[in-house]
Amino acid sequence: MNLYNFENYIDRKILSRGYDYYDNGCVSSVEEIADNVYEAEVEGTDLYTVEVKLDDKENIIYTECNCPYDMGKYCKHQAAVFLALRDIKNKTSVCNNTVKKKKSPDIRKILSDRSKDELVDFLVFIASEYEEIKQRIELDFDIGNQEEEINKSIVLIRTYIKNNSDRCGFVSYGDTHKALKGADMVLEKARNALKQNKLTHAVDLALCVIHEMIYLLNAADDSDGEIGGMIEESFFLINEIIDGKELSPACKESIFDKLLEEASNQRYDGWIDWRVELLENCSKLAYNTHLRNILENHMLSMIKNEKKDPWFTNYFAERVNLIIYRMIEKFDDQKKTYEFIEKNLQYSNFRQKAIEIAIKKKDYERVIKLAEEGEEKDKNLPGLRMKWKEYRYKAFQLSGKIDEQRAIAIDFILNGSFEYYKELKKSYDKKEWPSIYPKIISLLENQNKTHQEVYTRILIEEGEKQKLLDYVKQNPSSVKIFYKYLIPEFKEQVYMIFMQYIEQTASRSNSRKDYQEVCGIIRDLKKAGGKQQVLEIKQRLFAKYSNRPAFRDELSKV
Repeated sequence: MNLYNFENYIDRKILSRGYDYYDNGCVSSVEEIADNVYEAEVEGTDLYTVEVKLDDKENIIYTECNCPYDMGKYCKHQAAVFLALRDIKNKTSVCNNTVKKKKSPDIRKILSDRSKDELVDFLVFIASEYEEIKQRIELDFDIGNQEEEINKSIVLIRTYIKNNSDRCGFVSYGDTHKALKGADMVLEKARNALKQNKLTHAVDLALCVIHEMIYLLNAADDSDGEIGGMIEESFFLINEIIDGKELSPACKESIFDKLLEEASNQRYDGWIDWRVELLENCSKLAYNTHLRNILENHMLSMIKNEKKDPWFTNYFAERVNLIIYRMIEKFDDQKKTYEFIEKNLQYSNFRQKAIEIAIKKKDYERVIKLAEEGEEKDKNLPGLRMKWKEYRYKAFQLSGKIDEQRAIAIDFILNGSFEYYKELKKSYDKKEWPSIYPKIISLLENQNKTHQEVYTRILIEEGEKQKLLDYVKQNPSSVKIFYKYLIPEFKEQVYMIFMQYIEQTASRSNSRKDYQEVCGIIRDLKKAGGKQQVLEIKQRLFAKYSNRPAFRDELSKV
């Protein structure tokens, strides 16, 4: 990663915020503190320090920021500093030890020089002019109860959304980031509540952000995933409270009630994964039988009332039953755990668990039975059908049923698996194999759908060069891949295929990008040893396309 391609390595949401910080002059200083080592200050909710170390080619070999962001490799402050450094490198040649950007005015000093009355009057005036500032002041400084703070938080979030919506209430792609500023402020408030050990209030604020963002998803262009990201950050905070804090029983019950009520809300009807995440967090808080019974009964009721299409209903039911399973596994004995698995074999996760248990017990007949039932049940789901067949293969292998194992391996090969070809080969004696593999090749050639990759890999593995040449003749573009396996035995034929393929590709070319592709094939011909053929084909193309200067220019570079 370097100063000219770092955008490809940073999350788009973070990069967008980095651009905002840079464009708004938040990178207040950049200083070279050692050779190619830079220290920058970035003004955000606090003053943060970013360190960047470059090599002589301006690759970023080390970077760090002292902000609290820990949800990704790079933060918005680092992105802003990378932009600043690139700008500096493009505009100036750094030859001294300090590169400084004009510092923003010291707001703290400006305000410190004013009297309390002047500051109060100024804030009152600004608050009367800008509704967002008025709400922010109320949110941060008005000493009210927590319920009032939640209500003010909702108003703040909605104000920013409204101010960045069109007449119909829709937030366009370009305005999404600005529309989220209120939610960002409230989430920061939730983090502060967590630091102050106001845990239930922190959960309330995070839930406030979540449900407002879910409503916004239906009225905004979230192509960059910023709204979804805000929801994920809020869930991350809730998880941090539940997983990282020693909660009292009363606190657990309070948060349990809040999350269960939230999960039951209709707003999650289209967002199953977030509903399930709320329920999973409830399960972590269900420390006694009473709470576990409440949660289990509630979840089973939710499954019963789920009225979406069968796929969604089945998906939700499986996720819910996995939550129940984990609670049983944690609090009950092994017998009850196994019973619950057997009761839910209609779900793939539970069938897989049952198969794994049977493998541990070396009950291979049971594995085969469960896998066969799974294949039949999921015959219209190729991925699951393949998984059950793999388990059946494993059971045959472990139980020494070699003929059955080989039959399944051939089935996998015909569906494109080279790994199972190698497995099949290992199951035969070296003397037997030469009479076996030609049958596999024949089966692949005769089936309606030819899996070309496994077919050609087998030809290379077994040294079937004539068949590989025949394949390349039928698929000339593949000569770029397979020429190395065909030379020197079929050198002249390979050169001929190259020449024909180059002329065919040239005849379809009408842009510089197309011409570059043709020249790329010519370079492959040169790598294959066809230097004389390269000179010949270039002469032909120069003569044939004399009226295409861009093509001639590209040919001259070969």
